[in-house]
Amino acid sequence: MKLCILIPAKNEALTLAGTIEKLHRNLGGRVDYSILVVNDHSDDETLDLLAALVRQYESLDYVSNKWKGGVGNAIRYGLSIWEGDVAALCMADGSDSPEDILAAYWKIAEEGYDCTFGSRFVKGGGVYNYPFVKLLLNRAFNTMVRLLTRHPYNDFTNIFKVYHRRSLESISPLEAEGFSIGLEMSLKAYRSGLQIAVIPISWTQRKAGVSKLKVSKYFREYMSTLLQFR
Repeated sequence: MKLCILIPAKNEALTLAGTIEKLHRNLGGRVDYSILVVNDHSDDETLDLLAALVRQYESLDYVSNKWKGGVGNAIRYGLSIWEGDVAALCMADGSDSPEDILAAYWKIAEEGYDCTFGSRFVKGGGVYNYPFVKLLLNRAFNTMVRLLTRHPYNDFTNIFKVYHRRSLESISPLEAEGFSIGLEMSLKAYRSGLQIAVIPISWTQRKAGVSKLKVSKYFREYMSTLLQFR
């Protein structure tokens, strides 16, 4: 099964080269994969960097988001054009582990699951250098989602997830324009009765650049998405 790693990127000129290098170093020779970066209306040197990186890495390609800006829109645009059998959604800042991508992929390719959800908050998972206030709010919101929906999963807001093409087709169309797309995709997967594997993953705070997730800005969006499934 061909793996496509889909990465939305807005103003990630300081992080992308390291992220792509780490993926190439850890995945090369171990799985048939490609990387598709969706430039989300960047106004820094992200596009110039991508143009240079595609000359260095044969597995890498990039496109620019033709829709309205937003991480959800960038992911949805990428999902409208990606090629392959299995899509892994991860971030440009290097916070996601290539080993976790592989573990999630094998759950689908070898064990037949429809999708794999990573959790930072189960045994074996972990977060590193997560700002305390964001971590506290994250845990509170995910607990609320779990109690309201009665699903056992506990990391709904995490965008890092891996899907077989058939599972993406079953949860389409997607609507979220921002970070709540992780929540929307998770809840639609459970509602659709998909076979979901949950694995522990690690998450590491970015070493450069600025986080695009502003809790106060996106809380209303998360709540709106959640209420659709009540």
